[in-house]
Amino acid sequence: MHKFSTVQFPFPLHSIMIWHKGQILQEEYYAPFERGMHHRMFSITKSYTSLAIGALIAEGQLQLSDRICTLFPEYTPADAHPYLTEMTIEDMLGMRTCHRSTTYKLDSDSHWVRSFFATTPDHHPGRIFKYDTSSAHTLAALVKKISGKGILDYLRSVCLDRIGFSADAHVLTDPFGCEIGGSGLIATVDDLLNTAKLVLSLYRNTWEQDYPYLIGSADTVYNHAFWKRYADYIHSALSYHSPTLHEGKTVDECRGYGWQFWMLRNGGVMMYGMGGQYVVLYPDEELIFITTADSQMIQGGSQMILDEIRNSALSIAPRLSGYGHTDKPALNETLFGSWKSASDKSALSFMSLTDSSLTLKAQDKKFVFPYSLTEDIKSREKVYDQTVYTRAFPQPDGSLYLRIAILDDYVGSIHILINAAKDNATLYLRKIEESLYSEFNGFFELSRRSFPLNSRSPKTV
Repeated sequence: MHKFSTVQFPFPLHSIMIWHKGQILQEEYYAPFERGMHHRMFSITKSYTSLAIGALIAEGQLQLSDRICTLFPEYTPADAHPYLTEMTIEDMLGMRTCHRSTTYKLDSDSHWVRSFFATTPDHHPGRIFKYDTSSAHTLAALVKKISGKGILDYLRSVCLDRIGFSADAHVLTDPFGCEIGGSGLIATVDDLLNTAKLVLSLYRNTWEQDYPYLIGSADTVYNHAFWKRYADYIHSALSYHSPTLHEGKTVDECRGYGWQFWMLRNGGVMMYGMGGQYVVLYPDEELIFITTADSQMIQGGSQMILDEIRNSALSIAPRLSGYGHTDKPALNETLFGSWKSASDKSALSFMSLTDSSLTLKAQDKKFVFPYSLTEDIKSREKVYDQTVYTRAFPQPDGSLYLRIAILDDYVGSIHILINAAKDNATLYLRKIEESLYSEFNGFFELSRRSFPLNSRSPKTV
């Protein structure tokens, strides 16, 4: 077995835990960190918020289709934008909100939960993944509003107290007294392992055998029917819902997103915290990796840890090498057509998509990108007179991701994700290049103008 090695890390690793089919294969702690010490888990907190939301759903107190504004009328403006009012719990769990970023970071003096409702939205929810910690923060406030307890205290009553979760683990609060449901968890490595084992059991539907002592009688809240519903939620939460190719900052962050859980290479699922806090599960192999660290000082440090986890996982369970996304979705023809900006103030005025070319107009500039689904297509982009290479990747949710490599006097990339309903589309643009293509930044809403006149066009409007 390839032992998880820390020699190559140019930053502090605090702990490593490997659990496989009921046995701990490796457990190490590195000074000054010691076993049993509490550690800030950062965005691993988001997964715990999801677990709490899932328990409320299993209790029947909440539904995925519930709209967040109806649950927080005290924060919802009287003239709330439709993008905000149509946003559901499922949209928030999947980080497909109507906001371009974490809302409470836009105004440090604003009430963190209220900011989620007060910030003007800029695109339809439920279409495009954009990392947004205020979504989890608001969901944590929802747990408190419905249950009367914080996320950990509520989960303690459901299961944590009976699976060995430490009594003094806690969640930090924001300046306004609300739990930081996106990054505030303080807990031990054992806490993470005990939680991961339960999640794994629920995902694999072995919970009746593994945790019979959690199942109450038929007339109790946490009876067999509850755990069946909770297991269904966990399975969905740890499943692919949203593409993340346009946003990921590591190789593994590009594999997709569930409901506050990340998808990984080789069939893995991840609870992910900044600085090297990871809980990685390979459900089909009953394999769990946990790390705590501080990789914040090193660019690419997170990927170093994830690569070492993957190498160790493949040595323990070689079959994982055959796991991954094997289906290749077809290009969604609903995206084809001519689209105009939904706003006169938009910097982007027009988009046209065929099965071989994307055209965008920004003010008086026209950008044309020929593309293929099988190879990078070389073309000369005329606005900035640069050679570019474009390839498109249809996504399982029906969206289309285009990766445009700039390789000329300037070097960089443009990332585009398009998702559409029948009459309107949401476009996300992101450029990674120092000087050019400033037009390619942010979200844009478009309305359908016409379908292209080609044989692959939809037959009706």
